[in-house]
Amino acid sequence: MLPSLLSDHVGGLPIAFAGMMAILALGCGIGIQVVARRIDTPASARASMVALVIVAAGMALAAWASGTLSLPVGIAAAVVLGLGYGLSLVAGLSEVARIAAPRQLAGLTAVFYSLTYVGFFVPMVLAWLADTWTYLEMFGFGTVAVLLCLTVVALSSRTAGPAGLRR
Repeated sequence: MLPSLLSDHVGGLPIAFAGMMAILALGCGIGIQVVARRIDTPASARASMVALVIVAAGMALAAWASGTLSLPVGIAAAVVLGLGYGLSLVAGLSEVARIAAPRQLAGLTAVFYSLTYVGFFVPMVLAWLADTWTYLEMFGFGTVAVLLCLTVVALSSRTAGPAGLRR
C-alpha cells in the first residue's frame, strides 16, 4: 500500500520504487532470521514479543508515512515491517515446533503457513476499506491491534507454556 501512496513523490520511477521497497522489506525479513535464533528461547515468548514490538513500530511508521507522504518514513516503515515479518515467522515456527508432537509437526507447520499466507489478502482489504477509512486510520488501527496482541502474549506467556518450561 505504501508504494502506491508514495508513488506520486518518486518522479517517473514508481515501479522501481515499489520494487525497492519490496526488496528492502523481504531482505530485512530474511536478514533478521540469522539473529532470530538468538532472540528466541524454548522457555519464553521473547521472540514473539520482540517481533510484535517491531511490527507495532513498523505499523506506526506506516501510519506516519501515509499521513505525511514522506519517502524516508515510508522506506523506514518497509525496513521495520520487514524485520517484524522475519522475526514473526521464526517465532511462529518455533512455537509450532514447541507445541507439536513429532507426528503432528508437518501438519501444524502446514496450518501455520496457510494462516500466515492469508495475510496476502490484507492489501486487498485495505484497498476496499479505503472508501471508508484513510490509510492513516487503518495503519493506526493496525498499530493498536498489534499492541493488544502484544499485551495478550506478554500476559499469557507468564502463565502458559510448554510443560516444564513455565517460569
